[in-house]
Amino acid sequence: MEPTELDKVSANNGVKTYGEIGYKMLSEGCAAIDVVEKVITMMEDDPIFDAGTGSFRNLNGVVEMDAMVMNSEENCGAVHCIQKVRNPIQVARMVMEKTPHSILTGSGAVQFARLHGFEEYEPALSDVKNPSEEIKGRERSLRDIQYYVEEIRKEDHIFSTVGVVALDQSNRLVAGTSTGGIRMKMPGRVGDSAIPGAGTYCTREIGLSATGEGEKILRMCLTYQSARDYLNTGKLTDSLRKNVKRASEIDCICGLIALTRDGEFSFAHNGAFMPVYYRTNK
Repeated sequence: MEPTELDKVSANNGVKTYGEIGYKMLSEGCAAIDVVEKVITMMEDDPIFDAGTGSFRNLNGVVEMDAMVMNSEENCGAVHCIQKVRNPIQVARMVMEKTPHSILTGSGAVQFARLHGFEEYEPALSDVKNPSEEIKGRERSLRDIQYYVEEIRKEDHIFSTVGVVALDQSNRLVAGTSTGGIRMKMPGRVGDSAIPGAGTYCTREIGLSATGEGEKILRMCLTYQSARDYLNTGKLTDSLRKNVKRASEIDCICGLIALTRDGEFSFAHNGAFMPVYYRTNK
């Protein structure tokens, strides 16, 4: 499913617009956690992205979403397979700040969200992303899931999971990621986005967010390995490129963004299209 030129323009405009809002918040002294939550919330509300309202359905025609935030104290909160909420990233933050847990899943995540005032919301609003003929064929697809997912993988060389990393005036880093997952995934599937060290990772020195083939990103611990290489070498871009190259060697399509405590930003990817926006005063 190659992106149209309009899709590319919309995605680029989106990340620029929301990124500018986030930068303005930081320049006004807002905390990094508030900025990450706000920017990802706006992207979850924009149907061009595979997160929140724009999320893909699974094989049962249901939207199940994953989201995570992690801060430079290495605290994190995540939700897996959450349904019927508008902004999973907000629930993930609540998990981090209001519970002793790091991850809540499925019905437990939904129950937690309701207890904290998150109203029921149906994200599956995009007919373009959720074609009826695919949903009608889901029973066959469940029988042939390996073939089906492999065919989707060959088509989807674009990245529409959303990720943000922010550094505030108190030198606090926060990374966050939100996704609706791959098209027509099996019910209950969890990818990399909301797994610490896979799709999202943050330490006192670096924050990262990844996108791409969740299963392979998860297995190779992409963000953790990239962070470790940076901490060992001090070379940010080289570390990201090294790990994207490792991903390419196992036929993994992926991309990631990273921001250091010193304000250095970099990104790397091996797919057809990954919109990126950054701004720094350093």
